[in-house]
Amino acid sequence: MQNNSMIMNLEERQRLMDWWNTMEKAKPMVRRLMSLISELRLHPGSSHADGMILFYRAASEISYGYAGVRGCIRRAFTNEYREPLRMNMVKCHSFAERFSIDTKVLLERVAKQITDHSAQQLIERIREALAANDAMLKEIKRKADAFFGRETFHIMQKKLDQTQTLT
Repeated sequence: MQNNSMIMNLEERQRLMDWWNTMEKAKPMVRRLMSLISELRLHPGSSHADGMILFYRAASEISYGYAGVRGCIRRAFTNEYREPLRMNMVKCHSFAERFSIDTKVLLERVAKQITDHSAQQLIERIREALAANDAMLKEIKRKADAFFGRETFHIMQKKLDQTQTLT
């Protein structure tokens, strides 16, 4: 088996470390978001809402996307850094972005069905957490752009979109 590891220079390693630090900074926000959503899902005033399971699953994909990017970055510091790992970094990032949109849409669907005051307060806190998530995703995208190069990252995203469309 041939080792096709990619070698990063010191500047690339520093940009990857910056990306890693941003991902680590996002962990408490993701935990808070998932905690609030779990609380809403189990709340007696909202657990009946149509679409609650889809909403929860979409939010879970945000969390998985973040975890996937962190795992890929961690592996990129080893001899596993190859083109498939780079594509997986892009793929995991896209999960967090795409499911963030779905989560917001599904939250509003669920919110229309809930009249309980305390559940409505939870919904407002989730909206705030999703806004914080949007800001974090922008920062993470800037770090990914800095690591890959904006044009390269965009090309990789398009390539990923094409492969997902064809399958």
